[in-house]
Amino acid sequence: MAARLFVNVCASIRHDIRNGKLKPGDKLPSERELAETLGVGRPVVREALRSLEEAGILQFRRGITGGAFVSSGDTRTVTRSITDLIFLGAISLDNITEARTCLLRFAAELAAERGTDADFDALEANIDEAVARRDEIDLHEKVRLVGSFHDHLGRAAHNEALVLLIHSVTEVVAQILLKTQPEVYDLVIESRRRLVTHLRARDREAAAAEVTAHQAELHAKVVDRARQLHTLDLTETPTAVSS
Repeated sequence: MAARLFVNVCASIRHDIRNGKLKPGDKLPSERELAETLGVGRPVVREALRSLEEAGILQFRRGITGGAFVSSGDTRTVTRSITDLIFLGAISLDNITEARTCLLRFAAELAAERGTDADFDALEANIDEAVARRDEIDLHEKVRLVGSFHDHLGRAAHNEALVLLIHSVTEVVAQILLKTQPEVYDLVIESRRRLVTHLRARDREAAAAEVTAHQAELHAKVVDRARQLHTLDLTETPTAVSS
């Protein structure tokens, strides 16, 4: 019965979010108020709220004005799920690379169609910063900086769902790159210069081909070492993204 009540509380809050009664940034009623409204005990409400926090739907803030708030979205939930599935053997590195290539190729095609000069300027600025700071930053910051290029590419595609999916998968790949540390920096920069050229020319096919070829080459550089995932000790790195 307690399990059923817990599920009902979660379902009730999710329903209020879906129908617009609760929006990102809104504060939920207190545990006591929710318990009274839903006719359950406070421990049941507390467990449901923590579960929704783990799912990235809610976030908790401390202080006088704190409490449970509807989240604006958190890609870490998707990233954790993918990482867990890798360790369980349900997803291989080959699968991840293939899926990531499809996402990036589609993003490149859309960016060639929809991207603005400002979008392309942001991509080039990211490349220039990565080159300028190559020898100045630590490995984690370097992976984050270089990987943020794909966040810009997703935005240039003007598809928020695509941005979310790319970012989540890229964070997993970032963890692998941090462990394997392949020598691919020059390879990445050169490919991205060519990609932006194709995007500015509105050449969908060339942009997609560049992304596909680069991902295959990058995969070949790391695959032998990255296959040993059980030795990589992948951990959550909320701000890390990959090349």
